[in-house]
Amino acid sequence: MKYFALALFGAFGTLCIVWTVVTLTRAEFLTALAVLALAVFCLGFVAMFIWGTAGKVTARTAFDSAGTTLRPDRAADIFLRFIALAGTIAMGLFAIFAPIGKLDIPVPREMRYYLPFIAAGGAVSGALILWRAFNHGGMSYLRLSTRGFEFVDGLLSAHGEWEQVNDVTDRKPHGRTPNKGAIVVVMRDGQTPTFSSSSSYTEDNQALRRMVRFYWQHPECRVELTDGRALARLSSNSFKAD
Repeated sequence: MKYFALALFGAFGTLCIVWTVVTLTRAEFLTALAVLALAVFCLGFVAMFIWGTAGKVTARTAFDSAGTTLRPDRAADIFLRFIALAGTIAMGLFAIFAPIGKLDIPVPREMRYYLPFIAAGGAVSGALILWRAFNHGGMSYLRLSTRGFEFVDGLLSAHGEWEQVNDVTDRKPHGRTPNKGAIVVVMRDGQTPTFSSSSSYTEDNQALRRMVRFYWQHPECRVELTDGRALARLSSNSFKAD
């Protein structure tokens, strides 16, 4: 299913590039801008997946007396913001101008009335994601302290204390795996906050999950989060108690 979605995004993005050229030759510049932005959004996600699979990323890290903070690879984060901006522009233009006939974009008759509302929702979501990225210094971050965890991942955010955690795993309780590097924190109250952006942090996209699980299981080692030793463990991928 994942590769089918990537193929679909790639094919649709390529089609959008072709339609951009066509609309430019017709001097339909507003349509060209909207379709080009959509092409960047679609092809950008394909490129981001390939980039993440290649593993050429390095997390930005910091620690203080309270804990350790990790942010995504700088280049990957900037690229993700660019993709989000392109998607927001494309959906915003479609939501505003398609209903009044200002865009030369073929839309099936049965989708003509509700598709602009979907696009408007996507544009608002994209704008909120970009606003949060500006406020938090990135599209996501993960912070571990001696008391618990905190993360922001797009529009999602979660925090909790270690004592509230029942498990740290890669799948939802009902068996669904969000992605290979996902961090699913199973809370005592049944909630399952999920961090899905590990592929833009480390070459081994499962390393962050092992890190979170290690410090949940080993309270005696949590002081390492305040003095840099946690980052040394992450670098060497040695999440075993001494």
